[in-house]
Amino acid sequence: MPFAIVTEAFLAFQVGTCGYATSCAITYAHIAPEKVAEQAAKEPCGWIGVTVSPVTPGFAESIGLPEPSGGIFDQPEPDSPAAAAGIEQGDVLTQVNGSSLLRASDFANIISTMPPGTQVSLWILRNGQTLQLTVSLGSTQCRQRG
Repeated sequence: MPFAIVTEAFLAFQVGTCGYATSCAITYAHIAPEKVAEQAAKEPCGWIGVTVSPVTPGFAESIGLPEPSGGIFDQPEPDSPAAAAGIEQGDVLTQVNGSSLLRASDFANIISTMPPGTQVSLWILRNGQTLQLTVSLGSTQCRQRG
């Protein structure tokens, strides 16, 4: 059966019929012009170029952390601010600008609220030693927060 999908940013039409299929190919898609302009008008957000995974209770215990807080850095993207600062895969992030990082999921929100070029101090654990690294944030397109 023919259908149309209308979302806030996209308008897509299916031409033809789907019958009883569970999915149908979209044959026409269009981004609403006002949404393109709205997205382009947003200011850029801070970007570091690495993701952070949660510290599990077992991992926290294995490295001597009193509780499972902070986050574990994944491999930094090549040529990213994280790579330039010396962040390595497996580093455990404990503080951002002197404040404890309780949940790994908070890290992206903290960084994205800072403007590009901001100098951020990160405290990490690497091989049982605490290190302080400074990262100069890069720029990325802001995502709409809900």
